[in-house]
Amino acid sequence: MDLAADTIRKVRQTILKNRMLGRGDSVIAAVSGGPDSVCLLDILNELKADFGLELTVAHFDHGLRPGEDETETMLVKSLACSFNLPFEAVKADINSGISGSSLEEKARNARYDFLEKVRLRLSADKIAMGHNLNDQAETVLMRLLRGSGLSGLSGMAPCREGGIIRPLIELTRAEIESYLKERGLEYAIDSSNLKNRFLRNSIRNELIPVLAEYQPRIVEILGQTAGIIKREDEWLESEAGEWFKKNAHTRKSGEIVISSASLAGLAPALRNRAVRYALKMAGGGLRRISSRHIEAVSELAEGSCPHAGVDLPNMVTVRRIYDSMAFSRGRKKGTGGFTYALEGPGPHYLDAVKKIITLEEIDGGMPSDIKSSGLTAFLNADLLSYPLIIRNFMPGDRFVPLGMKGHKKLKNFFIDMKIPSEERLRIPVLTCRDNPVWVCGMRIDDRYRVTAGTRRILKVTMAGL
Repeated sequence: MDLAADTIRKVRQTILKNRMLGRGDSVIAAVSGGPDSVCLLDILNELKADFGLELTVAHFDHGLRPGEDETETMLVKSLACSFNLPFEAVKADINSGISGSSLEEKARNARYDFLEKVRLRLSADKIAMGHNLNDQAETVLMRLLRGSGLSGLSGMAPCREGGIIRPLIELTRAEIESYLKERGLEYAIDSSNLKNRFLRNSIRNELIPVLAEYQPRIVEILGQTAGIIKREDEWLESEAGEWFKKNAHTRKSGEIVISSASLAGLAPALRNRAVRYALKMAGGGLRRISSRHIEAVSELAEGSCPHAGVDLPNMVTVRRIYDSMAFSRGRKKGTGGFTYALEGPGPHYLDAVKKIITLEEIDGGMPSDIKSSGLTAFLNADLLSYPLIIRNFMPGDRFVPLGMKGHKKLKNFFIDMKIPSEERLRIPVLTCRDNPVWVCGMRIDDRYRVTAGTRRILKVTMAGL
């Protein structure tokens, strides 16, 4: 059996199935010098005549491993020369004292920036990356641990925006190593891949070997799962896009308006996807948008409050105005209103009113020294869920003041407390699912008080900037 020929045929099928290449395409092969990228270059060179490809080898030296980096650069240059292919390289120093995942992300971004610059300068059609099936499995596990939704769990796409293709995405690392051995190809081993300071390395070196004891085909199965999820994710995205076209209206200002009733009436899975679609259209992308943000917007549509809003990353604001949901980019100035989503414990800065709200979770029931004050509230965390929303007073707000039995309009509460009307909008109101739980600095809702049966407590402190 000709293992190398079978491997080349498998990659060719992947390329054809995913329509990665067109006849006569100009391709930038990203080659680090590691086994995956060397295998990628060799197979693309073998397929060059078949597809009429114009190949260029591109190598990015991160400048993080003195000695190793120079050796890899010379190896890749030697490979390019042996194949009589153009060679592009740059040496960068991205190590600015940061470490951990921040350094990993910075290195990744710098590499992609370099490859895109080469592609644009040479007017190339595609950038080929050496990601394989093991990389796919690691990506799925990494995103699962971080709490990703369907889009994240679908893993790395065989083809993505910017002309990036992954011809080896259906090859396992073992298949790649066998190919290199049969072809007698030299490659480098990146020593940083053996260190577990990055989550991906820990998953590769520790988690997957343990999972393989339970399921020896764990890599292939995770790859299959990513493919299944990808197809379902694409269908949901398509359905959300069609719904958006029929139900959304874009104003001249760029603001996107959708009926809150129409949005709330969707099945939860499609509603969340429609919210994602609207946020992407309003903000230009979904970077830093989490499931908590999506849920906050969904709750806004389902809630009974006619006026409310949520400020999200990327300067995106979503406002509920009676029966409409308005998605826009850029904070509204001069309205006197404010809304902040509190996604978890820690300090949260309310620039609009120059306050800091700090959330602290306390487990194990009620402490003996619990003591509330005007600027500190202890709430029953068993009844709360993130994101909590802190905003200004809205017409129609009602709560049950501590010590009372019946509801009271917040407007009437302010009147009783002799709060001037011009000051009411500046008093932060902490809410959960659109229900006020603490009129900050004044009174909590009696239904959220700490009792003897409370298991978890949320301590909320307000201070001035």
